[in-house]
Parts: sequence; C-alpha cells; structure tokens
Amino acid sequence: MTSPPPYLQAAQSFRRFFGELRETYLERETLFTQIELALLCREHVLVVGPPGTAKSAVASAVLGRITDETSGLPSLFSKQIAESTLQTDLIGPVDFKVLTETGRTEYLTDEGMLGSVHAFLDEVFDGRDMLLRSILNVMYERELKHGRKVTAGRTECVVMTSNRYLTEVLARSPELLLAFADRLSFICFVPKAFARRESRAAMLHRFVHGTRPDLHATLTLQQLDLLQDAVAQVKVPGNVLEGVEMLTDALERSLVAQVSKLPDYVPTKYFSQRSVVKALWTLKAAVVRDQIYRRPDRPLEATVEDLDALRWFFLLGGPPAAEADALLKAAVDPRERAQLEIVRLEQRTFDEVLGKVRQELGGGVEREATTLAAADDVTAAEALSRNWQAGVVSSTARGVLGKLVPGPRHGQNRAPLLVAARALVAALEQRLSRGMAGQG
Repeated sequence: MTSPPPYLQAAQSFRRFFGELRETYLERETLFTQIELALLCREHVLVVGPPGTAKSAVASAVLGRITDETSGLPSLFSKQIAESTLQTDLIGPVDFKVLTETGRTEYLTDEGMLGSVHAFLDEVFDGRDMLLRSILNVMYERELKHGRKVTAGRTECVVMTSNRYLTEVLARSPELLLAFADRLSFICFVPKAFARRESRAAMLHRFVHGTRPDLHATLTLQQLDLLQDAVAQVKVPGNVLEGVEMLTDALERSLVAQVSKLPDYVPTKYFSQRSVVKALWTLKAAVVRDQIYRRPDRPLEATVEDLDALRWFFLLGGPPAAEADALLKAAVDPRERAQLEIVRLEQRTFDEVLGKVRQELGGGVEREATTLAAADDVTAAEALSRNWQAGVVSSTARGVLGKLVPGPRHGQNRAPLLVAARALVAALEQRLSRGMAGQG
C-alpha cells in the first residue's frame, strides 16, 4: 500500500497530535484552537488565568513534542520569567571572546530565544517592564538589532503564560498590555473551574487511579512547515477582504461602545493596521485548519463563512457561551467573574457584528461600483475624441489609474474601468494621428 503524500501525512499528524491533547486536557478547546492557528500562521499566544489550570502543562505538551525529523528533539527555548530575569537570559549571553578581542558587545543568540523555532515563557508578567518590551520586540521583529549588526532569529511561535488576570495587568501598566495586545495574535483566558460536572469527575478518576497523560502522537517541524506553506498559498478574494475590513471597523466601534456597560472594561484587542494584517493571516490559517479537520477537499480559498474564525483573533479566548454562563453562576472570585463577563460580552458583540457584516456584504458589488463611478470616467474619456482637452486627459488618466491600481475588489467592477482606459488610449492615438497628418 502506497503512503499518502507528505501534505496529507502532515495534516493527519496535526489532527492526531491535537486530538490526543484535547482528550487529555479537558475543556481547553478554545486554547488548543488558538495554539493551532498560531502555529499555522507563525504567531504568538498569551494564556492567562489562575494557578492550577494546566496552562504551563499545555504549553509544554504542545511545544515540547514538536520535534525535528533530523535530531528527534524539539527546537524549544523555555524560561520562567522573574523580576531578576535579564535581557541576556532571553537573547543569549555576551560573547566574551568578541568582547575581549575587539571591545564590541555581541550576543550568542543561538543559545537564546532567537535560536529556537518555538519558545515558552512562563509567568511572563513577572518580569520588569523593560524586559517585557524587549520580549515584544524580539517576538514581533524576530531579530536582534545591536548597533550596526542585525541578527536574524528562527522564532516562529511563542507561548506565554501568566497566573495574573488581565484586569490586574491593566491596573499595573495599561500601555504594556496594549503593546502585548497589538503584537500578539491570540490571548486566551483559562477559567478556574470546569463548566461540566463530568470533566471534574474524569479528572478525579484519573487522579485516584494514578493515570498520567499518555501522549504518543507525533508532529514534526518539517510537517508543520508543509502546513504553513499551505497557509501562504490561501487566496483571499475581494469580497472576503472587504468583509475583514468591515468586521474590523464595526467590531472596534461596538467593543468601545461596551465600555459604558461594563465597569473597567477595556477591549482585549488593540485595533491597528498591524492587527488587520495579522487578522488576514489568521483567516488564511483558519482555511487550512478547516481543511485539516472538516473538509479535506475544500480549495485553499477563503470564503465569507470563514470570517467566523476571526473570533479567535479579535476576542479574549475562553469558554463558549453556554459554559461561560455556567461558570459565572458558580464563580465567587470577583477577578474570575470579571474575566468571564468580558469573554461573554465580547462573544455576543462579535456574533452581532458578524451577522450585520454578512448582510452588508451582499451589496458589496453595487457599493463599490457607486464609489468607483467608472461610468463617469468612460463618458469623460469618450468625449475627448470629439473635444480634446489636455487637462481633462491628465485628470481622467490619473483617476482611472488610481482606481485600477491595486484595483477593485470585485472583478466585475474592473471592466468599465478598462473601457475608460481603452477610450483614453484611443483618444490619444487619434490626437497623435491628427498631429502627424498636420505636419505632413
């Protein structure tokens, strides 16, 4: 029997790898979904929640078992952050040979975070602010700038954990939390308790019988590379791009409006141009993830239906609505209640906004056609063959060019612009021929 092609093997391994983890770590569906997307699109995850919720165990079980086919070992840098943690603990020690021979300070980055494909930073908010800003720069730029030297890193995905609630981090340093929110694609809150009674019963059963996590499924860096290459190939048609923009703008307005309804609420996501680009990559990763899990025959092209997956990017990840309601009924810690309230509020807001965006996308072709006003350009260009005006030629040509590059989102709106362009060319040729005839 012949083996399946490498990409199909990679997809099967990915599915088995995370399926096994979901069976082991109960009620962590959202967290695993966000980690899957982060791995596929080479982005980072922040996991927050009280102690004893398996945050570190999950991070280690994922990143510590993605191995290199050549060495059989993970490419993982792990560090527990403390107030005493220094920058050199993360980027690598100083190269004393270079320092003593030349007087220049250089770092052995292969021994630090940049030397590994994956990184796990535990208790990340225990570090000093300057250290955290250094972490953010390394994660976002994936390189170290030091004087005239720029050292490229291998870092693709960093998982960070913290026992602090986001409200605590916000109270300590709101600017720092915004910086994290802008540079991270995924933030997840892991609640203190289980929402389903059977989950706690299963946990206690495992403890009584001394059952330890039994994880055998494998996933390699090379297989992950194949899946990441597929993400890069995903096409995003114009109407879906429009949907991403509409969803981003409408969601930002709606979440800001919620501030008056929930005391001390600050939207988890910082909306910037950088976040829109990251959202697009999340969308592409969601297409590949859907192909891996649900529809292996689907083409690598995003659809309007895939916009729903952007909830994992734009929102504070957490238990789904029904489970959040159940947890809120039992929660007594005000910090826990506050985080669950945020999870529920953001989910409801996203669902409302997405519904409206999908309705509005139906009239996207007509809206764009009205905005482009290509018919006016056609009329102006065709009139030049009868009444030549250099100023009109120049302004019409600039207008048509500006609309053609990068071009309409909807292909059918490109045709009238091309008609206007051809009319301009015809008018110019006519003018040139008349000029040459006059000279003759």
